[in-house]
Amino acid sequence: MKKVSVYLGLALLAMTFSTEVEAQLSDRVNNPSTIKAGARPVAGNFGFYLGLGLNQIEDLTEEQTKVENAIPLINVRYYLSDDLVIRGGISMWKKSRTLEGEIDTVVVATNPNSGGSGVGATYEHREVDAWTLLHIGVEKHFKASNILDGYVGASFPVGYARGNLTSNINGTDGTTDFYEESISKFSFVYGAELFIGANAFVADLPLSIGVELGLRGIGVRGEKYKHEYEGSAGGTTYSGEFYTSDIDQDEFEAQGIGQNANGDDIEFESLKARRWDTQSMIRFTIAYYFN
Repeated sequence: MKKVSVYLGLALLAMTFSTEVEAQLSDRVNNPSTIKAGARPVAGNFGFYLGLGLNQIEDLTEEQTKVENAIPLINVRYYLSDDLVIRGGISMWKKSRTLEGEIDTVVVATNPNSGGSGVGATYEHREVDAWTLLHIGVEKHFKASNILDGYVGASFPVGYARGNLTSNINGTDGTTDFYEESISKFSFVYGAELFIGANAFVADLPLSIGVELGLRGIGVRGEKYKHEYEGSAGGTTYSGEFYTSDIDQDEFEAQGIGQNANGDDIEFESLKARRWDTQSMIRFTIAYYFN
């Protein structure tokens, strides 16, 4: 009888406990709050954005890095709303070179390595190349979480490429002979980029790292060089001008396209030259956000 009472007491206790738990579960209300684990930007925020393409990263690993391939894209982002962003940026580079000296143009016939007789000419060479692109774009963001962010976007670069080279030789072989040449180029550059992107926000810092994948097209109008020259030889002066282009020059030289019978670039009296290049785009980004 005593064992039966113990069993009945345990059963009653279990029933009471289960009823209390069920009542607690049935009265439970879920907490709708969201715990933020990042510093995701919102409407009214700005962001500094630095983008480096895959080809630029590869070029940085080479022993001789070309300046035009190593300059990153610098952008400013502004959040019109939590998920709509406009951005503007710039990419640019400039190279200049100067060479001045005296050259010996007379060589002793019996000794080509003699260095000449000391009668020579003055030589000057100046060269400038520059490239500037402004980038105006828009991004549509999707709120996946407070840590990860995905978006689609488009950007429209526009700018110019210019180059100028001047060289002259005066007093050749101690005479009044001279030769001066000027080569110049100014091209209009335009294009479009379509991409998808993703950002990962770093802890509670106003910082994100990301990647953009897409297609990029760049067009150049006026891809030509204007040559102007003037000189004097034996008291006879001469001058003239012509145009050349380096569109796909490296690719076509082996086939002789764009060259004359001597293998030199064809000299055009007038010339229209333009190109359009489309390529895939992989760009790694880092951005800092602020109010």
